[in-house]
Amino acid sequence: MTTDTDPRRPLAAFDGDVIARVAREMSIEEATLREAIAEHQRGVRSLPGVEDIVYEWRRTLPQEPLIARRTDAYFLVVNPAVWQEFIDALGLYENESDALRTVHDVQLIESVGEDAVPADGREAIVLTRP
Repeated sequence: MTTDTDPRRPLAAFDGDVIARVAREMSIEEATLREAIAEHQRGVRSLPGVEDIVYEWRRTLPQEPLIARRTDAYFLVVNPAVWQEFIDALGLYENESDALRTVHDVQLIESVGEDAVPADGREAIVLTRP
């Protein structure tokens, strides 16, 4: 569901083939994964907002989180603790949270390339820009 202030669909930054492949590989219903992605994106939008959270992370996290910025999405890497806050707020089962994190990882790699991802333990987060 979108509103006048959030015209872009929450899943706009995610390729349908990536979602389907991750769902299949992780033995989770594609509809369940799509809803988890959408709920996460809506949650970020309801916080200070996508633009504001990216700004805040860039200002406060010890390492630059922004990998790439496009008109439809931000591609970021953050410490696992950041992801854990989202997972806790979403109330997902372990297999759902694993699939959600994986779809973000795969989408980031497919969008910006594996070479752009630092090998320092941070995890991918793709945020659809409203």
